[in-house]
Amino acid sequence: MKFHIVFILFLLSNTTMGQNFHTEFEYDNEINKGITIQNSYPKGGQRFKTKNGKKYVYVTFWTCVTNKSSSNLELEIDFLANLFAIPSEPDINFKLFIPNDEMTLEKEKLPNYGLDIISFLDENINKPSRLKTVIEPNNSYLFYSVVISDKGVNGTIRAGFVLQKDELVYKLNNYEINCGKITNKN
Repeated sequence: MKFHIVFILFLLSNTTMGQNFHTEFEYDNEINKGITIQNSYPKGGQRFKTKNGKKYVYVTFWTCVTNKSSSNLELEIDFLANLFAIPSEPDINFKLFIPNDEMTLEKEKLPNYGLDIISFLDENINKPSRLKTVIEPNNSYLFYSVVISDKGVNGTIRAGFVLQKDELVYKLNNYEINCGKITNKN
């Protein structure tokens, strides 16, 4: 009996340690056929102080969009510069960013996934974020997303991208933010 319990725990630990992302969505409908989106777990949760003294808490995520189709995909994301609240945390203001640095899997074990978050926030704290790129067939594109808030949250922040038809939606603790699209470029 002990062997069975130990063996099951061993299998579960290997499965958990082998998966380096929080969510994975594989789309095979007519609009999004061949698109896979993987979203990471958060890293960070550290405090950040702007040059004018305003304090925030930040977390960093990465997302991988894979194009398994036979045509190019155009990925577009726009995050506004506005602060906003979500229903699960109505007293906390959030803001989203898409740094232009490309993520690589070699950076996965680094703090903040290798993103120099402080320099990025120093330069971009009051700016909207935009990403526009083309993903060629049978290729992937990895990129960062950063969530800041004016207070810490009770619990863990979960965030990531999902597709609803060709519209890209960013989910922040299940609050949906329409933020872009993925279109097939024949």
